[in-house]
Amino acid sequence: MPRFTKTLRVPYVPAECFQLVSGIEKYPDFIRWITALRVSEQRTVSPGVEECLGEVVVGFKGFAERFSTRVTADEPARRVTAALVRGPFRKLFAEWRITESVAGASDVSLEINYEFRNPVIGFLAAANHDMAVDRILAAFLAEARQRYGGRPTASAPE
Repeated sequence: MPRFTKTLRVPYVPAECFQLVSGIEKYPDFIRWITALRVSEQRTVSPGVEECLGEVVVGFKGFAERFSTRVTADEPARRVTAALVRGPFRKLFAEWRITESVAGASDVSLEINYEFRNPVIGFLAAANHDMAVDRILAAFLAEARQRYGGRPTASAPE
């Protein structure tokens, strides 16, 4: 199963990063290939921990897929996870981890583990996975700049 991890140092405090990453209903506003996203089954698991079902439509170059994930936003741990419920994947798990860095900055890590049911789609995805993860992180950084203002210490994805 392909597994990819990238970390980005951003000039935003962990609370700002968590708010951005956990607000999945806003993803279609700033991630181009998410064409629709519906949030349902929202519930509080424990203080600071929210869970929901995210139903996503992704479109890219005439290709569209629909899938659902169970999303858990754990504010005390500064972690957001998404686990496959149904869709074109055999396996899918994504995890955002936010850690405080230096001088009001944060390190934001995105780890994605996935395997498509269709080997042709899997081959195409594997050939473009680094670019896709870089674009996801770049989209989040651009949205953070728009929401919280530009600050000088952001780094490129590692």
